[in-house]
Amino acid sequence: MNTEMIQQAEAFARKCHEGQFRKGHAKEPYAVHLEEVADLVRSYGGNEIEICAAWLHDTVEDCPPTSFADLESLFGMEVADVVRELTDDKSLEKAERKRMQVVNAPHKSSSAALVKLCDKTSNLRAIANSPPKDWDYERRSAYVQWAITVVNALPHKPEPGLQNFWSAVDAAELKNAEDCLPLRQSQNVALEVLRRKALRGGATPAQAEAFLVRFASGAIPDHTK
Repeated sequence: MNTEMIQQAEAFARKCHEGQFRKGHAKEPYAVHLEEVADLVRSYGGNEIEICAAWLHDTVEDCPPTSFADLESLFGMEVADVVRELTDDKSLEKAERKRMQVVNAPHKSSSAALVKLCDKTSNLRAIANSPPKDWDYERRSAYVQWAITVVNALPHKPEPGLQNFWSAVDAAELKNAEDCLPLRQSQNVALEVLRRKALRGGATPAQAEAFLVRFASGAIPDHTK
């Protein structure tokens, strides 16, 4: 789906975010993130309102003087209302804004929940592919855990979207461990990721544990000998 209104939302968002870049070391234009979120929303069956909101979800928050009134005038009340659900109150401290995302997550409309899921998936992929240079292991891990908390609380999560979100979690944690931890600790993180994957695939806790024991004994050398 690529209607005239979606094309207008894309053009408006690209203009609003012109000159902005992602936090990662690759310094990608911020529009790369918006495009990924919109593509994910589209791939999960998102409608015109939801795809427009995906493009526009950060315009009011990050692109002053853009306002909800501007969005209502250009794209209608429905789009503006979804963006409103996705916009943090910048008058609050950052820690409080993050806390409020967790508090508000269960009350999101299905449209806002879908865009939020895709937004968090995109952000976790960025943590895996191009993390900020000044983010250490603890900060990256804290972001991943916060994203999990927010997504777990969302009332609407299409199964393919949830699967892709967990794949992004796994990739972010593996990259974080690889970049920041000693080998043995990094291997322990990899084992935990494998355990989660086994459980998501339908294994019982006992089966997952048995698999990990077999895997570790054959795949991870004992450097203490």
